Amino acid sequence: MMNFWGTVIVLLLTFGQGIAQNPDKLQALWQQEGLKHAAIGVSVKNVTDGKVVYEHNPGMALRPASVLKLLPTSLALKLKGDSLTYQTKVFYTGEIKEGLLQGNIVIEVGGDPCLDSKYFKDAVFTKRLVDSIVGLGIRRIEGAVIIQGEGEQPRIPGSWPWEDIANYYGALYHPFNYRDNTYTVTLASGKPGTRTRVVSVIPSVPGVKLQNEVLASVKQQDDAWIYGGPEASVLLVRGTIPANRSSFAVKGAMHKPASVFRAEIEKELKAKNIIVEKKKGVSTECREWFTVESPLLKEIVFYTNKNSVNLFAEALGALVNPSDFETTVKQELSAIGIDSSGITIKDACGLSPSNALPAEVITDLLLWAKSHLGDSFFASLPRGGIDRGLRVYSADPVLGGNLRAKTGSMFGVRALAGYLSTRNGETLAFTIFVNNYTGDLVKIQETIRNFLRELANS
Repeated sequence: MMNFWGTVIVLLLTFGQGIAQNPDKLQALWQQEGLKHAAIGVSVKNVTDGKVVYEHNPGMALRPASVLKLLPTSLALKLKGDSLTYQTKVFYTGEIKEGLLQGNIVIEVGGDPCLDSKYFKDAVFTKRLVDSIVGLGIRRIEGAVIIQGEGEQPRIPGSWPWEDIANYYGALYHPFNYRDNTYTVTLASGKPGTRTRVVSVIPSVPGVKLQNEVLASVKQQDDAWIYGGPEASVLLVRGTIPANRSSFAVKGAMHKPASVFRAEIEKELKAKNIIVEKKKGVSTECREWFTVESPLLKEIVFYTNKNSVNLFAEALGALVNPSDFETTVKQELSAIGIDSSGITIKDACGLSPSNALPAEVITDLLLWAKSHLGDSFFASLPRGGIDRGLRVYSADPVLGGNLRAKTGSMFGVRALAGYLSTRNGETLAFTIFVNNYTGDLVKIQETIRNFLRELANS
């Protein structure tokens, strides 16, 4: 019968052989067709002791796509706490006499990105304002609805591709935000090759016309795009949608959310027979009315990572630093012992193709977050076997619920970073950046999945 120390030696030898053999098997995955000419950075560390489990070009700065969102989400929680809320204050000027408001309604903006957001069913600012007007018995407003700071167009990151900024994922973060700064164009299509028809634009965008050149196609996918800058009065909609559809949604970036909101409010009030006269020269003495608070910061972080909402990420980036996000990121990372020298950051959401990060930076951030941010951060990461974005990556029995990770994708980029629970009970923090791959992207995703499976089984 083998004694205790004999058993220990055998176990150590077996474990050592697994580690010695595994790197070669893992390395071979990155030599497959479609990856031969790619730039690949991988960093895997044990959450318990921070030791390297596997790495491949961990210090190479590569495009992270939406994996970059892990920076504003984690650092916003670190700097502001998970219970922070944005506040939007509403005032009225003048007096209310016999149903007449002899003044304006004034909205003091607070940067809340969630007003009337589809992600928060209770964030119904429009309804709250209309109900409050009705509740005060106001039937006529002499002045107007004034939104402070309106007209101050935010800066577009200079490296954002022109073809992105008019589509929904290119929605800019404003001091006042409404409906995720997104509108929906509903198209109807006929036979393949024929021009589609615009059915509706909701909400309507004042002062902007759409030039529709979208065609019906035999392809069963959305390949329609909106082109035009924030100051454009005409936006071009071009591309294809599936043929023979009575209703097909294409989403665009709402570049002037304040003016859209005002038009919506006036429409809602008119439906209740409340007239906004827009007279000038009314009283300007403000009376505080009510305040609307946003969801908690941890809830905004949840949807930022879970649904990869660029608008929310940019809002959190502004919380970290409204004017120089990159500098503060480097300072904060350096303060917690992470080498930030290889970082280039042009936005907070990952849309810019000029962003570049070493994989090891994100892995080290994940190690720190696991012990310092707790569930507020961990719960925001998509879960294998449940969240759609991880469908291909987690399609294996050993992965499934054992994988929590943020995805990132853009042309030529597939990225993944998060936590993996292994079969032997360990938790690994990992980051995988694949840039400039060729071939079928599903096969690239499957290669990443096979890599994770090997890690989980090691």
